[in-house]
Amino acid sequence: MESTSRTVLRRVVLGAFVCVAAVIVLLVARVVLSATGLSFDPHGYGMFGGILFTAVLTPVALALWLVYRSLRRHGK
Repeated sequence: MESTSRTVLRRVVLGAFVCVAAVIVLLVARVVLSATGLSFDPHGYGMFGGILFTAVLTPVALALWLVYRSLRRHGK
């Protein structure tokens, strides 16, 4: 029973990591488009918001990855 719950928890953590990583990729793309002028952003809020949210989400993604690796290592 414990092995099943560990597997479910590991998959949930991996899913959360994938979602956070996808959001980070989208935010970085938004920043690049805004910085290069390909996106209409007259005040630069998209660029500043993208940088801010990426800076906040990067440690979250790192923590989720470390939790996933820890759960995977203890499972073996």
